[in-house]
Amino acid sequence: MKQTKALLSVAVWLCLLCASGFAADRKLIIGIIDQVMWSDVLGEGVRAPTIHALAREGGVGMMSVRTARTSGGEGAYLTIGAGARAAAAGRQGLPSPEGRAFDVGESVDGQPAGRVYASRTGWPIGDNRIVHLGIGELARQNQTLSYPVTLGLLGGTLRRAGLRVACIGNADTQDRAHRELVAIGMDEQGLVELGDVGADLLEHDAGRPYRERTNPGALLSAFHRVAAAADVIVIDFGETSRVGEYAAVMPPSTAQRARARAIGEVDKLLAGVLRGLPRSDWGVLLVTPTAREADPEETLVNLTPVIFREPGGAKGLLTSPSTRRRGLVVNTDVAATVLQYFNISAPAGLVGRPMRVEPAKGNSLARMRSDEARQSAVEVARRYAFRWLAALSAIALWASAGMFALGDRAPRWLRSLARGLLLFLLSAPAALLLVGARPLALPQMLGGAVALAAVIAFLGAALTSWRSGHALPAIALTALLVWDLWRGGAMLAWSPLSYSAASGARFYGIGNEYGGALLGAAMVGIAALLSRREHPSSGGERFLAAVALIGIAAMVGYPRFGANLGMALGCAVGFAVFIAYLWHERPSWANVLTILIVVGAATGVAVGVDAFRRGGEASHVGMFVASVKQQGWTALVQVAVRKWTMNWSLVRASLWTDVAVAGFGVMGALLLARPRRALTALAEREWLSPAVVACAVGAIASWAFNDSGIVAAALVMLYGAGTLAYLGLGET
Repeated sequence: MKQTKALLSVAVWLCLLCASGFAADRKLIIGIIDQVMWSDVLGEGVRAPTIHALAREGGVGMMSVRTARTSGGEGAYLTIGAGARAAAAGRQGLPSPEGRAFDVGESVDGQPAGRVYASRTGWPIGDNRIVHLGIGELARQNQTLSYPVTLGLLGGTLRRAGLRVACIGNADTQDRAHRELVAIGMDEQGLVELGDVGADLLEHDAGRPYRERTNPGALLSAFHRVAAAADVIVIDFGETSRVGEYAAVMPPSTAQRARARAIGEVDKLLAGVLRGLPRSDWGVLLVTPTAREADPEETLVNLTPVIFREPGGAKGLLTSPSTRRRGLVVNTDVAATVLQYFNISAPAGLVGRPMRVEPAKGNSLARMRSDEARQSAVEVARRYAFRWLAALSAIALWASAGMFALGDRAPRWLRSLARGLLLFLLSAPAALLLVGARPLALPQMLGGAVALAAVIAFLGAALTSWRSGHALPAIALTALLVWDLWRGGAMLAWSPLSYSAASGARFYGIGNEYGGALLGAAMVGIAALLSRREHPSSGGERFLAAVALIGIAAMVGYPRFGANLGMALGCAVGFAVFIAYLWHERPSWANVLTILIVVGAATGVAVGVDAFRRGGEASHVGMFVASVKQQGWTALVQVAVRKWTMNWSLVRASLWTDVAVAGFGVMGALLLARPRRALTALAEREWLSPAVVACAVGAIASWAFNDSGIVAAALVMLYGAGTLAYLGLGET
C-alpha cells in the first residue's frame, strides 16, 4: 500500500514538473513595427516575405489604437503595458516622457542612468538592466485619471509569475529619445531585467533625414545574448518609427518610398531574429502601437496591423471579447493576450481581453486590405453624415418652431418644403443603416444613402397621401435595427451613422446614435400603428405594444445584442412613460414609476443573466458589473464622473446639441403659440401626444445615462419633435 502511494506521489510530481516545464519553455517575441498600415505592409513593391509568412501562418487583424487617452499617439505603449488606457503628455511644451528609458550604464546628464533613476525614485535598481526615468512623472499623470491605471502591470505580472522580460531596440532620432518599447515590458517601478535599448544599437546614416538607423549586427547580437534567458522579449526594430516621425517633412511620394524601404529593412531584421528559433517554443506577436499620419491623398483610419502566431496555433482572423468582430481587436487586449499565452490569470485593472483566432475562408491578408479600405470609406462618410444630418435637422426643427409661432401666416410653400425635409431626415437613419449591409466605395455609400432616404420618404408620403408619411420611416428603422441586432449587428458595425471602431469608443451592439434613433422611432412608430384606425385601439393592441417596447428595452441592454446599459435605461424611462399612457389618460408619477420598475426589471434581468453567467467577460455591460463587484461604489462613481465629463464637453462642442435644443424648441412653440394645425393633428391621433411626451422624457434620460448622451437625446428628439412638426405643418 505504501509503495502504491509512493508511486502515485512520484507520478503526480512528474506531471507537475512536465506541466511547469512546458510553461517555462514557451516563449514569446513581441515585435514593434510602428506607424504603418496594412496598406503599407501589403503595398506593391514592398518586400516583406517574413512578415507575410507570419501573417499566413497565424492570426491577423486590425488593432484600434486611438483610445480616449491616446488620440495623439502619446501613451500608446503605456496603454499596452498597463492593459488600460494610459496618459503620457509632455509638460510645458516638452516631449512626452514615455520614451525616456535607458540602459543602467548610459550617461544621462553626466551620470549613469541607474544612479539618476535611484536619486529620482528612491528605489533600488537591483540586477535590472533597463530603467525608465519617466516613471515618476507618468505615475503622477495617471493617478489623476477618473479610472484606475497601473503602469507596468503586464511586466510586473510576468515577473511575479517567475518569467523574465527583456527589451531590445532603439527608435531614437537626433531630436528625441524613443525607447517607448520599455513601457510595454517594464514592471510597476519602471524596471526591466534584461535587454539593451542604448545608443550602441544605432549607426549614423547621413543619407536619411533623421540621421540614424538601426545597426542590424548590434540588434541581432543583443537579441541572441538574451534569447536563452528571457521568456518574453519586446523588440522594436525602429526603422518605421523614424520614418513616421519625419514623414511630415518629406514629399508624399518620398515618404511612401521611405516607408516601403523601412518595412523591408524591418523584415530582414525580423528574419534574423527568428532564424534558428524553434517554432514549437516561440510565439510571435507583431503590433503597431501608434497610427501614422495620413498622406495628403489618403483617408486614413486609426486601425493598425496586428499578427499573432502561436506555436501550433490556428490561422485566420483575430478577434476578442472586447470587439466581438472578426479581424478587429483593441490595444488593451495585448496584455491580456500575453498573460493568457503563459496561462497567467489576469490581475484586477486589466481592461482588455485575450485575442483568439477564428478560422476564415479565403485569404486573410486580402480581407485585411479590403476591410481597411472599407473602414476608411465609412470614416469619411461618417463625417459627412454626422455633420449634415445634424445641421439640417437643427435647421428644419427651428424652422418648424418658427412656423408654429406664425401659425396660419406661415406660407404654404414653406410649410411643404419643411415637411419634405423633415420626412427625408426621418428616413435618413434607416438609409444610413442599409448602406452598411455591403462594402461600398465612398461615392456609392453617400449617394446610396441619399437615394435610399429619398425612396423611403417618398413611399411614406405616397402610401398615406402625406398625412402620416412619418410612420414608414419610423417603423422601418425599428424593424431593421431589431433584425440587425438579432443577427449580430453587421449593418450597425459598418453604418456611417453608427459608432466608430477607429476611435475605439465601441465595437459591437448598438451605439448611442442608433440607440437614440431606436428609442424615438419605436415610440413614434407604435403610436402611428395604434392610431391607424378611427376607433380606439383595443386592450389587446395596447398590451402587445407594451410587450414590444419592453422587449426592445431588454434587447438594447442585453449583452448578446445591444450591450448598451445607458441606452437601455433611457429606453426604460421613455417607454415607461408611454406605457403608462396606454392605460391612463393622465398617468400619475406613481403609475410611471410602477411601469418603470417593470421595464427596468426586465432589462436588468436580461443584463444580469448574461453578465453573471459569463463572469463579466461578455461585454461592456459585463465589464461594468465585474468592476462593481471588485471595487464596489468606487466603480459607480468613476463611471458617473467619466460620463458627466464627456457629456458636458460634447454639449458645449457638438452640433447635436443644436438638434436637441431645437427639438425642445418645437415643443415649446407648440405650448406657447398653440398653432391650430398642430393641435388638430394631436386631436386626430390619440397616441401622438403620449409619444412626443415620452420622447422628451426619454431624451433627457438618455442624455443623463450615457457618456455621449447628447447624440442620443438629439436623435430621440428628431423623431419625437420631427414627427410633431411634420404633422403640425400639414393641411387640416
